Amino acid sequence: MPSRHSPVVAIVIGREPAHRFSVHRGYVDAVAAVGGVPLVVPAVAPAHEQLLETVARADALLLSGGGDVDPLRYAHTSAPEVDEVDPARDTLEIWSYLAARERGRRVLGICRGVQVMAVAAGGKLHQHLPAAGFDGHWILDREHEPVHAVTADAGTAASVALAGAGKVNSIHHQAVLDPGELRATAWSDDGLIEAVESDGALGVQWHPERLFDSDARHLAPFEWLVGSG
Repeated sequence: MPSRHSPVVAIVIGREPAHRFSVHRGYVDAVAAVGGVPLVVPAVAPAHEQLLETVARADALLLSGGGDVDPLRYAHTSAPEVDEVDPARDTLEIWSYLAARERGRRVLGICRGVQVMAVAAGGKLHQHLPAAGFDGHWILDREHEPVHAVTADAGTAASVALAGAGKVNSIHHQAVLDPGELRATAWSDDGLIEAVESDGALGVQWHPERLFDSDARHLAPFEWLVGSG
């Protein structure tokens, strides 16, 4: 049983598919595995203000994977390949990220989450990686195994998150192009940004929540999030 001092981690979720709210259970299980209390918060537009207050009271924020961030958020028109845009989720996650940073709460972004962080920090995204010359990053049939190398700068939160693992999985067709006010600290072997960070904020492009069952090193980013690693 979690103690009454266990950190509460807010996880904002969107509509995926459109007729239901959902989240991959790996995020919830990983937070619980490192001693946190996962609090799942649905992005319901009419209740944004109240939901933001709920998120702001949490000890940490986890921005999970999902559909594409609306390119209008970074002043670009939408490419044909942009899919599953959820404006209500975009709004609540960006607000939640900014509120968490203002309050000094730790933030971990995963896949879509790292992209939300970059956009909230004034950055931009690759809307479709094959069109930008990056192939081999959407490998859904191997979601539970490492498929390509990642290299992180020494002494960074990204290097802590990798915990010595040199390869990760890859399930994304978008990625960070410009991290804005954040700093890129890890890259794939083809030069694509795989992690961004600043003090108390870390975003990773891979999916550690789908790897930790077979390699406990991938709990490291969640340990970092709750302050136990």
